[in-house]
Amino acid sequence: MTEYEVLYIISPKLEDAARDELIERFRNVVVNAGGSAEAVKWGVRKLAYKINFMSEGFYVLMNFTAPEDIPAELERQMRITDAVMRFIVTKKVDNKLTRAEEARKAKAAEKAAAAAKAREEAAALAAQQAEEQAAQAAEETPAAPAEEQVTEEAAAETPAEATEPAAE
Repeated sequence: MTEYEVLYIISPKLEDAARDELIERFRNVVVNAGGSAEAVKWGVRKLAYKINFMSEGFYVLMNFTAPEDIPAELERQMRITDAVMRFIVTKKVDNKLTRAEEARKAKAAEKAAAAAKAREEAAALAAQQAEEQAAQAAEETPAAPAEEQVTEEAAAETPAEATEPAAE
């Protein structure tokens, strides 16, 4: 089954009940053939140019999924209906731009995830190296002596300075 879209303009002179019946008739052409259809009423709108001496029309957009031969039958039904002023049936195509955009976003997300993983691994490696360096530094450094050894020069200068009277 293929997806289609039909936009048609109905005469605004048609009464609401007759208009709803016409919309339902076109929908049933698709449903009776085994498809599915959804009609959206856009309401009365001004036309770009007069059609059959009318400057307004009732717009209806119908999206449907149906076998390949149904659009031709739907067009035939619309052509023979006097209340339909204009119509266009189009086949919905896969939007390549949308698919390309989705692929680009997925690729960017994968790249961001890979970068985050690389950052985590680098941080773990740096932490491990820091631990190893700290352990290595602790092993290489000799234990400091318990008491400081005072050199002879320092010992000789200290008592002399302490015994001199302060000159004022």
